Amino acid sequence: MKTSDSKVLLGLVAGIAVGAAIGYLAASDKGEKLFDELKDLADKAKEGFGNALAAAKKGGCETLSAAKGCQEAKSE
Repeated sequence: MKTSDSKVLLGLVAGIAVGAAIGYLAASDKGEKLFDELKDLADKAKEGFGNALAAAKKGGCETLSAAKGCQEAKSE
């Protein structure tokens, strides 16, 4: 068996295993609880990213405004 053939076979087996695990979790009560927890975690991460982005935009605008003020002061 060639190396590339064995990599394809290994990838196929890994994909089947992951799919089976996800299917099992999705069908069980534990899976529902896990998915709910993951959804909550994703929502918190999304909110945190949004807040960080807003803060970065605000800081960038303030820095840009300050830089423009320095340029205007130099030209006068």
